[in-house]
Amino acid sequence: MEAGLEFESRGNTSDIFESEELQRVHPLGKLPAAIIDGRPLFESAAICTALADLAPERNLIAPPGSWSRALHDQWVAFVLSELESWLWSTDLNTDEQGFLMAHEDQVPEIVNQNRKLIRRSAAVLDAHLTGSDFLVENRFTVTDIFVGYTISWLEELGLIEEFQNLIRYLNRLFTREHCTLTRYG
Repeated sequence: MEAGLEFESRGNTSDIFESEELQRVHPLGKLPAAIIDGRPLFESAAICTALADLAPERNLIAPPGSWSRALHDQWVAFVLSELESWLWSTDLNTDEQGFLMAHEDQVPEIVNQNRKLIRRSAAVLDAHLTGSDFLVENRFTVTDIFVGYTISWLEELGLIEEFQNLIRYLNRLFTREHCTLTRYG
């Protein structure tokens, strides 16, 4: 939506994960997955970056080779490796329905360790946002779409209360016209 590109969504229904169509786009049959200009692409960071690059007039991402593009890559990699990995592990090991991982395979003892690592990384983002409204060039970019999803996930798990800059950041994202994040709590 932010890029202003036309698209067709196939939805996020339970049967989509069993579809051959999704298997052709994502080898693990997961979402997000996209077909862009007739070619399959999976993983949210790749999809968000590709879509931002397809709409340069929207100024959603700095040009390749620029320092600001390197900062985009930095924050996306940071969130994936230092926040989302621990969030996924927490969700996998606390999933009461056993949808994500069978109960007998869960290791709930790891959740406290995950939360410590989450807080350590959230503190880095919180500090970076001191005196800054957004992550790159102090303006809204695709980096904020990507990172905002993860911060929203922190809120869902009740792990954001001590990070006032992250709360304000998330509130700014929620005021955006095309925001599709879900408010928890």
